[in-house]
Amino acid sequence: MPSLKPTQTIIDAVKDMDAGRYRLPSIQRSFVWEADQVYKLLDSLMRDYPIGAFLLWKPGPELQVRTRRFVRDHVPGQRHISGDEAIETGTYLVLDGQQRLQSLYLTFFGSYDGKRLHFKVDSSPVPDSDTQFHFQFLSKNEVNGTTWRRIDELLKLKIEDIGEYVDTDFASLGDETKRLIKRNLAKFIQRFRIDPKLNLQEVEETLPYEDVLEVFVRVNSGGTILTKSDLVFSTVILNSPNMESTFNELVDDLNGNGDYEFDIDFLIKTSFVLFDIGAKYDVAKLKSGDFIKKLDANVEEFKKALFSTVEFLKNDARILSKRFLRSDLALTPIVDYIFRQPHQQIPEGEAGKLRQYLYMSFFLSFYSYGADAKLDVIDKKIVAAGASFPVDDIGQFMSERTKARYDFTDDLLKEAALILNVVQGGVYEIPKKRGWSLEQDHIFPNSVLTQLGVPDQIKDDVGNLRYLAKTRNILKSATLPDASLEFYGSDEPELGVLFTAAVQSLTPESFAAFCAARRRFIFQRVRTFLGFAEQQGSCEFYRS
Repeated sequence: MPSLKPTQTIIDAVKDMDAGRYRLPSIQRSFVWEADQVYKLLDSLMRDYPIGAFLLWKPGPELQVRTRRFVRDHVPGQRHISGDEAIETGTYLVLDGQQRLQSLYLTFFGSYDGKRLHFKVDSSPVPDSDTQFHFQFLSKNEVNGTTWRRIDELLKLKIEDIGEYVDTDFASLGDETKRLIKRNLAKFIQRFRIDPKLNLQEVEETLPYEDVLEVFVRVNSGGTILTKSDLVFSTVILNSPNMESTFNELVDDLNGNGDYEFDIDFLIKTSFVLFDIGAKYDVAKLKSGDFIKKLDANVEEFKKALFSTVEFLKNDARILSKRFLRSDLALTPIVDYIFRQPHQQIPEGEAGKLRQYLYMSFFLSFYSYGADAKLDVIDKKIVAAGASFPVDDIGQFMSERTKARYDFTDDLLKEAALILNVVQGGVYEIPKKRGWSLEQDHIFPNSVLTQLGVPDQIKDDVGNLRYLAKTRNILKSATLPDASLEFYGSDEPELGVLFTAAVQSLTPESFAAFCAARRRFIFQRVRTFLGFAEQQGSCEFYRS
């Protein structure tokens, strides 16, 4: 490939991507732009707005750099792994501008979620919108109207042929609309085929890869494209290329069928804690190479500890979905502890301690601020404790930092989501895309209690709540429950009597008696689940 031109037409750049002359190094993460961001980029180009420069680097023939091609057909959420395939001499690697270039490649050569990009050729400014030229990824069945045209087809037009094309293809439209279409198509051809719209900057070819990475870190750390963990991960896979596929596959395995939302950030920070370099993201920590060596040597044990943690979540903590996992970082000390145990398994009698710590970190919002420093302190306590998880020591530390009691107290019953998850034995999140989302249901309907004058704080109390699928909740509507209704505590004789009395004669008093009794049952159940001693008479109901 000849030397890099400082300016280039969009179509020429896209052709270079398609031919593999522009590729992506492994330090680049996968494409993450939403479709709306692609549309805004194209609108900016049509309006002749600047879209920023692009930074490229041509590695010397002596360097072995893992790379990948630009993606022709993008599926949201899909990750792409670099390979070891040889690249042709003269190939350029994109250090900055991947999201914009990938968007242009999808525009002209590929698809987004199986749909091709279309341009509404009679686009005009829309009131209360900052968009003038309208683009959209559409399937054949979604094309609605006569003026949507596929981008790749329009690109074949020459400016001198536009008049005949419009007069033939849009013969039924009015003269004013046809003039608008001709102007838009002329501008489209001008911007994407003729004008050298892309400004390309080249990194010095003789720079070693480590210095190129430093350039990459600097140009990306000032923007919003990459997080600090992305930059750290780029350094990791530079020094240990197999970690790219290892970490990405690990994330997929941990998340199962969408049960959780673990990501590379979580793996990086947790590994920082495990391998004793502190939780805070900092590329400089990796320069000595010690962390990479530890990670390479212990990656299988790290994976086992993570899988054991997920099993603990499901079987012991009864957290079956991301909805009830308030903080991924709260799991880092659990992974840390399990990693240090024989065969990365939880010793007998320790799961209850882990469960108590986890839920209390949620109830106290422990990791809502200053998480890195807290993780480092807890790591030291875990290392010092050895085989026993130091829940008392950690609990005292949590209490000191939050200025709250490390105990499940009555006021924590306001955390209805977590409470209901516990008493219902772990609740699965139902996929919202099927319209079956999980909802908090009032055992005695909200509207009926409102008519009785019951205060909001009482009718919305956890004693009157349960989780129910949305469809069942809609069918239930505002009807009073019958005596056979199932909920946590419905098999308790004392509570059954109060429930039946409220069903047969619902008054503010009969409802309050039922709600207060169920609240006490729930309170004791959660205390027992978390390993706290039973406390008789410690659960107070709201006073009206």
